Amino acid sequence: MKTATSMQSKAAALLVVLLISAPVLFSADRGVLPRSALPGVRPLDQIEHHEMPWVDVEKLRAEDSERERSGRPVAPRFAKNVGVAFTPNSSGTWEILADGSRLWRLHISSPGALSLSLGLERFELPGGAAFWVHAPDGSGVQGPYFRKNRNSLGGLWTAVVLGDELVAELHLPKGAEADLRIASVNHGYRFFGERQSSLSAKRGSCNINVVCPQGNPWRDQIRSVARYSVSSGGSSYLCTGQLVNNTAEDLTPYFLTAQHCIEEESWAPTLVAYWNYQSPECDDLRGGNLSQNQSGSTQVASSPFQVGSDLALLLLDDEPEASFNVYYSGWDARDQLPNSTTSIHHPSGDEKSITLDYDPPTVTSLGGGSSPGSGRYLRIDDWDEAVTEAGSSGACLFDDATKRCVGTLSGGYAACVYQERPDQPPLGPDEPDWYGRFYSQWTGEGTPETRLSDWLDPLGSDTLFLDGKNGDGVGTQETWLIPAAASLPGQPPTDWKTQIGVANPSSESRTASVYSVSSGQEWPGELLSGPHTIAANGSLYLDDPMFAKTPFSGLMYVVVDGTGTSTFCRTYTPGPDGGTYGQGQPGILLSAASTETELVLPLIHSEPNVFRTNVGFAQTSTGAFQVRVEVYSSDGSLLGQKDYSQSAAWRQVNDIFANMGIGSSVVEGGWIRVTLISGSPSYWTTYATVIDDTTDDPIYVFPVAP
Repeated sequence: MKTATSMQSKAAALLVVLLISAPVLFSADRGVLPRSALPGVRPLDQIEHHEMPWVDVEKLRAEDSERERSGRPVAPRFAKNVGVAFTPNSSGTWEILADGSRLWRLHISSPGALSLSLGLERFELPGGAAFWVHAPDGSGVQGPYFRKNRNSLGGLWTAVVLGDELVAELHLPKGAEADLRIASVNHGYRFFGERQSSLSAKRGSCNINVVCPQGNPWRDQIRSVARYSVSSGGSSYLCTGQLVNNTAEDLTPYFLTAQHCIEEESWAPTLVAYWNYQSPECDDLRGGNLSQNQSGSTQVASSPFQVGSDLALLLLDDEPEASFNVYYSGWDARDQLPNSTTSIHHPSGDEKSITLDYDPPTVTSLGGGSSPGSGRYLRIDDWDEAVTEAGSSGACLFDDATKRCVGTLSGGYAACVYQERPDQPPLGPDEPDWYGRFYSQWTGEGTPETRLSDWLDPLGSDTLFLDGKNGDGVGTQETWLIPAAASLPGQPPTDWKTQIGVANPSSESRTASVYSVSSGQEWPGELLSGPHTIAANGSLYLDDPMFAKTPFSGLMYVVVDGTGTSTFCRTYTPGPDGGTYGQGQPGILLSAASTETELVLPLIHSEPNVFRTNVGFAQTSTGAFQVRVEVYSSDGSLLGQKDYSQSAAWRQVNDIFANMGIGSSVVEGGWIRVTLISGSPSYWTTYATVIDDTTDDPIYVFPVAP
């Protein structure tokens, strides 16, 4: 059987400088540079290099072929795990850095590998320590991994680095010690990195990327599905799984897949899940990004295909990061059949695909054709669009009408190209697949360890179906805040207008709605215009969208139905040559609650009849808050202090020096501290506008977190 198996911070300026010289040594999703990306470390040619012994890939492929012809569901192997015993005390190179901290690195190569990853059997780090793996040229950074990333066995399995070399890197604070032991170097020989080799092992050409139009009705469920790997003994395997909701709807990270992908409970801690691994273009089967990943899980329920319905339910060690924008899919445990179905999966472990069947499935045994058979499986006679492959196992079968999971893939004979096979059923586009039935998995073999009901209905509500739920993060929308906007006459000759642009560099269209909150008005304000459709790779441009509200001063925000956009705003005075006196602001993405209580405006000026400085405050919630404003000169002198209360969403204090009673001060290059002293807005920010009194030309000053 073929197995179908917060604002801007001081660090931002530093990163810009660093990335000019080390552009790829940056873990974008976790926001922390490997220490070797910074100046003052030894070059890589002075670091110990360990070359692994030769791996007989042809022998591995022969073993794989035999194993996958066994007629039983199996997860496809992608890597040979080569045992080692590397520790910072026995291998690698240490160096003491200028600040007294220590850096350890080990350069590892395994000739011919398509990918490399590490299995660490001990991973004890002190606070402030971090561990990374990356390619020698700085690409493919995975990490940082901290002590909190240890799995239940006290170890860690890293995500893959494409290619046949990697650098392991440990950074310790001054005086700190770590207990770290690398037990295996995992030599990947298929399903990762094939596009960089002469091999042609990618998924079949009939597969459909989830970014294609067929995926449009499934944007939420697509975000629940992950490609994942697990390891046991000397091998690593690939399958598909997805997050599922539970009746408490508390975002417990339950991960549903197939038992034949995780044959033993001890495999679960080695899991590495890759989120959003999908092609950015509809007509390109490549191009996925492996950077959004997490490691570690615990098995909570399992039912093998030999006696049950091929069920594995895992509890991930951590909730996926908010920036991964995941979804928890719904499910249906009732004894009924959908009229048509869809499956979202990673064929051959490659970029995420979508497969559709326009006919009802039938109830059978695994591998059987007569109904009802054991009653534990749903049979897809043949797919109408695309297929599944090895690596797709564990993927949900979704009911098209309800968008709920009704089964998990165990295996089948579907393939893009028809293939005769001796003594076995053929593979081909018209061949069947079988999914373990959610209805059977719900009750399992009658114990919590073999069924779903105890875990997915923790409330004991006897609910048999549940819709999905967005995870923590931006969900299916992005909200961009523009803290200051205007459409009103200012000091002559100014006449302020605001332009706004929303760029959509993604390959999908988006819709955007623009909202305004005027001075003295509470959040969330009111709809200003929209929804506007933004074409793929297009943009939305609005010139003076507040015209109907003139005179207007306040804030704007843009709600985009989808992710991957960016927003910019310009407030200016129109003129015969297109405009004069302008200030620009990039939008602030409101993806999480604000955690800063202190912000700094680092550049202000004040001198009567020369410069004046305005300071504004914005919040994205109802209720009052209070801030303390402290004004400092460039020599560090505190010039003034005043508390400001605000119950509305937006307020601007014009000429803050005069308002605070220090208007006669002459300050060039001073700064302002703004501290939140009461209230708990979900998001708040401040800004300054320095205005030249001669030209009325403004400069927008962004806040930074100290």
